[in-house]
Amino acid sequence: MRLSVSPLLLALAALALPALAAPPRNNAPVVASAAELAVYVPPSMLTSNTYLPRINMWVEPGKALGDALDEVGRRYFPALHVVPAGKDERYGLLLDLAPKWSTEGGKLTLTVAYDVYGADGKKLNSGAAEQSTALKYGNFGASAQVVTRQAVQQVMAQVQGALQPDPVKFPATGATAKIDLTALVDRSKPLRTGTAFFVNKDGQLLTAAHVARNCVAMEAHQDGATFPVKARAASDLLDVAVLDSGKPRAAALALRQGQAIELGESITSVGYPLKGVLGDSPNVTRGNVSASRGPRGSMGMFQFSAPIQPGNSGGPIVSDNGELLGVAVSTLNAESMAKLGLIPQNVNFALDGRYVAMFLQREKVPFETLRAQGAGSMQTANQAALSNTVQLNCYQ
Repeated sequence: MRLSVSPLLLALAALALPALAAPPRNNAPVVASAAELAVYVPPSMLTSNTYLPRINMWVEPGKALGDALDEVGRRYFPALHVVPAGKDERYGLLLDLAPKWSTEGGKLTLTVAYDVYGADGKKLNSGAAEQSTALKYGNFGASAQVVTRQAVQQVMAQVQGALQPDPVKFPATGATAKIDLTALVDRSKPLRTGTAFFVNKDGQLLTAAHVARNCVAMEAHQDGATFPVKARAASDLLDVAVLDSGKPRAAALALRQGQAIELGESITSVGYPLKGVLGDSPNVTRGNVSASRGPRGSMGMFQFSAPIQPGNSGGPIVSDNGELLGVAVSTLNAESMAKLGLIPQNVNFALDGRYVAMFLQREKVPFETLRAQGAGSMQTANQAALSNTVQLNCYQ
């Protein structure tokens, strides 16, 4: 549930042969511009990598793109600043890159669409560059390096040719720390999706930390409405995060008073699994608390049997009295277990409500508790969970 692999990496993993890299084409003269250039690249594109055990090799297209900007881009714009970055820099032009990898017809192809903005936010130019190399024999890393250098060179040459930039025409009046990165995000396809739920009347939500990690922008969807949310605090150790929506509510999910769970008690899980395969309506499954502990070596988890899928991460686990018992965070990897001759069935894990309460108290996030009254019912659980659960999309 925590692994996200890019289409490029999946395609490379399916290929039987690695690639032979060709030398980069660099026939056009390079004229360095003194204009200050900020370059936005989706952070996930700069960090993408995976290990291919089939050929005992790491594939790092993200590193190749970062190297190309550093080594080729700075030949055209020596004052080039990749954003987001820790240091605030001045800029006169902002280049928004949208890279897309593909492997078809025995070729590795990188297409880079781009927009150029002035420091005042006005769009000045748009274009695209595309470069390919044959996948034959050699190694994938060299092929990615070649293609990215060629594509970055083409983009930089096009920008220079279209705008003839210099510091007088485009003075460095912008500050990279003040760039609204959410305005640059491509929302056509999320980086990852998950589930979140309202935990208080102030409109704050809880989700799994691995769903909200490193998102440039996040959106929540509920009952046909879409609204932005922002990360407020997270614990990677517990795998939980709190988000701000700015949408006050009349009610929210309340934690069980005392946060104790009972082995065997009935629970409801609500989430938005398998986006793109299933519909956008919430998915409700039923099960039981199976064990009071999680996987060996884990912290603060309990096991439950309600079926979940990728996309359920961050969803609430609710009792028949409508109390929040925990947050869905992981499941056993069926493929890995099958290699050991084991076929797990509905072995899933949630962060225990006791640890949820401690996290919220530490972060000074308000929450309510509920004292169980009577045996409860499936209808009560469904109403409490469904009315407070949202689909969460993480972009770039």
